[in-house]
Amino acid sequence: MHGYRRTNLDLANKLYSSPVKIEFVRIEEDHIGQLMYALKELKDEVMEYYEHDQLLLEETEALIKVCRKVVGTVHSYSTYFKENNDLIVKYFTLTKKRIYTDLFKKNIQPIVDLIMVLRKQQNNAYIDALFKLIKEKHLSPKKTYILTKKKLSSEYIEVNGTMYRALTDKEFVDLGVFADVVIFIGTPSYFDSKFSTIFYANKTIFVGYSCFENRLAKRRRILDVINHNHLINTIYKNVTFDKGFSGLDFKETFAKGIIEKSEKALINQFENIQNIPLEEKVEVKLATISHNNYIFLPIRQKVNVIDRDSLKISQEKVRDLCIGDLLIFREQNASNLVREEADNIMGINADKYRESLEKWKIRLRHHVKTKGIEKVSKILMQRYGITVARENNLKNWMSNHSIKPSCLNKLLLAFKFDRDEITEILNAASEILSAHISAGHHISRCLMDELDKDLENVINENGFYKIESKEFEGAFFNIVEIKRINNETYFTPENETLKIIKG
Repeated sequence: MHGYRRTNLDLANKLYSSPVKIEFVRIEEDHIGQLMYALKELKDEVMEYYEHDQLLLEETEALIKVCRKVVGTVHSYSTYFKENNDLIVKYFTLTKKRIYTDLFKKNIQPIVDLIMVLRKQQNNAYIDALFKLIKEKHLSPKKTYILTKKKLSSEYIEVNGTMYRALTDKEFVDLGVFADVVIFIGTPSYFDSKFSTIFYANKTIFVGYSCFENRLAKRRRILDVINHNHLINTIYKNVTFDKGFSGLDFKETFAKGIIEKSEKALINQFENIQNIPLEEKVEVKLATISHNNYIFLPIRQKVNVIDRDSLKISQEKVRDLCIGDLLIFREQNASNLVREEADNIMGINADKYRESLEKWKIRLRHHVKTKGIEKVSKILMQRYGITVARENNLKNWMSNHSIKPSCLNKLLLAFKFDRDEITEILNAASEILSAHISAGHHISRCLMDELDKDLENVINENGFYKIESKEFEGAFFNIVEIKRINNETYFTPENETLKIIKG
């Protein structure tokens, strides 16, 4: 639908108030299932035992990419594999070399055998499943939409002589309709995460191969309030679910190893930058964002997150972020924007307060430089009873971003500040912290007023969005979607946080 979708009150009412039913259809095609497992084993084998063979890594990734896409096609298996024959033959020819004898025998020959069988099959399990579904449920072609991830050559799929409208998921969202029936060709994890929480039809059906998980998985934010054995019941009312089926997660199966390898290289690059003082590094998490790019998220500060439906911007802790969240941050020096606005709020006192705050950090940095961070940590914990003075926390406290640790009063006593200095530093920390909170809220309110009201459609189409702010002197802001968050934490230069890093 063109324009601002939220102005379509009829669609909005149906999306959020209509009783809907979610069903999961499991289709059996043994050779497809065996092929997916064989590809997974090949990927694992190559990454573990041939990690330095760059040519093999690249060619294996190319083979897996083309073979796994068979689970998205509605053409006959014979047609699909004949169309992609050259690339497949190229890989088999490469791996027939003597140096790959063991790999070919163990992992590649089974794939050759499976493809040879599928090349002779004139059917497609999706079409077979659609025929059965439509016949059993008497689905009207006027009120039924078939959704695919990739655009088909035709806008219609013929099932038993009847033409059914076939669109990509993005095209369907743009159409702005609430249908009787929507059939997804693929499982929930194969499609965008929003289709697991917003349902565009009275009946939504996910059709997936039996080798893949075909159910809705709960989001991280509600893990603590739902028993781990339960599946998500969605964030909306009036929605009923089939139980679904377990199996391989499509994205995890074919992307995880490659992603982890890329992440490791990136982290090594930024953690090992030379001549960067410890106080200029901050603790971060690495997130994969739109278009397979990356971003370092500083865990000791909140980040701005956009609610997809209300366009409200809120500040969330990094540990509370989850896949599908939309981040908004300034293109350059994202961390400094809050500091700049906070200084405006404090006015002529800003420099005085920051100079006072810096006094205790200078002493901490001096002790770490002369004694070493491990020894300083032990002294503060054992001699002064500051149990939170672990090495990671010391690194965070030395950074420019740190304002008022919970143990600041004890730290000031440990560093031998007199009573007047302690009062001065604690007051400065309180004033700066208050100003930073106010600045964050001010920035959020201003950006909300400047957001494109059709933001969700733009994000869905492009995966990112950039706006130029009038309020903040023409500064540019990036809006990106979180695709994955690494569980580990690292220390990287502060000026490298909240910046898009090309993947």
